[in-house]
Amino acid sequence: MYNILILEDDCIQLRTLSDIIKQSSDMYQVYEATNTAEAFKIAQQKMINLFYIDINLKNESGLNFALEIRKIKKYGLTWIIFVTIYKEFMLSAFKKIHCYDYILKPYNKENIQRITKFLLLDSCEQLAVTETMEKFIIVPIKNIQVKIFINEIIFVEVFIRTSIIHTISGSFTIDYLSLKKLNSMIEDKNILQSHRSYLVNIKYINKIEKTNDKTSCKIYFYNTDETALLGNNYKKCIMDRFNNIVGGEIDE
Repeated sequence: MYNILILEDDCIQLRTLSDIIKQSSDMYQVYEATNTAEAFKIAQQKMINLFYIDINLKNESGLNFALEIRKIKKYGLTWIIFVTIYKEFMLSAFKKIHCYDYILKPYNKENIQRITKFLLLDSCEQLAVTETMEKFIIVPIKNIQVKIFINEIIFVEVFIRTSIIHTISGSFTIDYLSLKKLNSMIEDKNILQSHRSYLVNIKYINKIEKTNDKTSCKIYFYNTDETALLGNNYKKCIMDRFNNIVGGEIDE
């Protein structure tokens, strides 16, 4: 599933563009925003794979929104397509924001569906290169060897002899695999132990919240409603790294 965010303050055009994208594939989850505040909130809560941004917002600037999005580490290279009726804005957009393309109003259905499909579904060669470069682990799940890319791991929890790996694509349960063994398999600087039963990926942490239990805090993540624990013995290390993540929130 690919997450697409549309920022467009004209409700009719917003719905039109959204419907065009949804009709082209059931692999798209489309989020709609009519102002930059709504758009920022969605972008913080979800991992967006493609932005459609209207430059000519009534009381705000789509260009400024895109510039702010680019400051967020996880969106440094995310696809951005601008929607406009004025071609003269585009030179500035390409230079400052490194957008992929722009589309002119009124919308051309075939053009929008073609660009979206090309960026999110048809980049087979790019995906092949990415998979070669990305680290992964292979774990046995019900007698099947499953490949899990490390950069897609949100967090890991272990109960007795059962490990659950939560990823952006879903959760995987593995029997007879200890946290220590998993940690040695993963070996990634962004995935740290936060508790005797948890490993967490710093990149996906949304919020760390104090609980009534004085021995631990609760960790919230982007892309899942599941939570992890942060033990006192691991708190300083996790907090130091988390403080460097843009858009994070610490509630102590």
